[in-house]
Amino acid sequence: MPTKIILANLSGIKSMPDGRWRHLVKAGSRWPMTIGYARHVDYYPFPFSLAYGTALLKRSFPDLNVQGIDGVVDDLDDDALFRRLQLSPPDIFISEVTLITLNDDLAFIKRVKSSFKCMVIVTGVYPSVFLENIFLNDTPIDYAIYGEYELSLDRLVRVVVDGNDPVAARCIPGIIFKNNDGIFKHKQRAAIQDLNALPCPDRQDFPPDKYADFAVHFPCVSIMASRGCPAGCVYCVERHVIYASPGYRMRDPLMVVDEMLYCRDVLGAKQFYFDDQSLVVNKGYITSLCAEMQRRALNTPWTCMADAMFLERPSLDMMAEAGCIGIKFGVESANEAILKHIHKPLDLIKVKEVVAWCRALKISTHATFCVGLPHESEQTLGQTTSFIKALDVDSAQVSRAVPYPGTPFYTWAKENGFLRTEDLDLFDGMSSSVLNYPQLSSGKIDLWYEKISRIAARRKLMNYIRHPWRSFFVLIYMLKHQGFKKPFSALTVFLGRSY
Repeated sequence: MPTKIILANLSGIKSMPDGRWRHLVKAGSRWPMTIGYARHVDYYPFPFSLAYGTALLKRSFPDLNVQGIDGVVDDLDDDALFRRLQLSPPDIFISEVTLITLNDDLAFIKRVKSSFKCMVIVTGVYPSVFLENIFLNDTPIDYAIYGEYELSLDRLVRVVVDGNDPVAARCIPGIIFKNNDGIFKHKQRAAIQDLNALPCPDRQDFPPDKYADFAVHFPCVSIMASRGCPAGCVYCVERHVIYASPGYRMRDPLMVVDEMLYCRDVLGAKQFYFDDQSLVVNKGYITSLCAEMQRRALNTPWTCMADAMFLERPSLDMMAEAGCIGIKFGVESANEAILKHIHKPLDLIKVKEVVAWCRALKISTHATFCVGLPHESEQTLGQTTSFIKALDVDSAQVSRAVPYPGTPFYTWAKENGFLRTEDLDLFDGMSSSVLNYPQLSSGKIDLWYEKISRIAARRKLMNYIRHPWRSFFVLIYMLKHQGFKKPFSALTVFLGRSY
């Protein structure tokens, strides 16, 4: 009978031939990508699905040793992560596998399988895109789960722990495995409708002080109140691959605030960040959530993802009263035709209104943009550049458009011959563009990315300068919890983006 279960976010750092380190974000990031070329960086997303899965297995199997490990946030290379596993070898090894590090991830899993003779279960985008094809060749994987995987993982581990024949796994939605009878694939699990059935994500093995996103006060705890988004943006992996649904699902506001109060009173949270796809889709829900925060005197500031297309002034007023101090939202392009092509129902005039409302309410704003989207040209990129310069946000970020396999964007680009490569290692928004349009080459996309990135980085730098005390406390927290080397390395990466 298995006694040790490990759920792992695999290594996020790779040694480069020139002595630098390539540092990637993986599980927890909507867009797995290289975040910098240094051993330490300034951004580590919270791996929600792994943390939910860890908490669920700890609840279901209290007599087993269930542990979560994050090789990304702990800055572990493959050898360091393997040494950690050697200290307490797993009987069941569970990991999310990222496409841009696919070969490295599979090589590491093969090493784990060979050394510990454990059962291997993979989840995430890799099996969700390639499905049963991952079993066509020799593989160290015993089971794969595609789509939204936490509940199916819980059932699969029950089958394994109880010692049942693999045939018993056939009834589990989203399961794929291979045995003597061939490859079996069950239909995808429908999106989890009752999110209240999940426990709070594990924050013992994934401690909150390591994952600061959109943070002003520390520790800043990442949290989710909802899943899904009704918009159909063609590049969105969650919408088209993981959830495969436009459904928007919400947790009970009582349970959300219960979790926030626990994190405040027990874990010492000084701020929260709602990493929902968009917290404000349902106006009635955001009203109830804000009311519950106030009724129970949460009195703790929070930030969130809140798409401008769903926001209205009354909702924003309630959010400010309940402690909201910052919102992130996606703009992507300042060309209305492109927004229509990518199925993002965004009004650019509304974006400016939302920024003005936030400014009046002293809510910080962070806008995201993307270069190289379908039907992009130098003219449309010029429009976006002018829009960014004129938009009165506190900070902005830009990424290269990446047509991830499984999305409509990928299908469109492949069918039209716009992919310059199908090497998945290169499907990295921080690397060179994988798209070549007749009117816009990959090289031109890269040049515009560098140009707009510097504009965005300088704006963020100016925001730090305008708020010196806020910046000072951020630096003090980093020095206290991470020592000198890690913040200095992260600062070097950031300044490098600015100039």
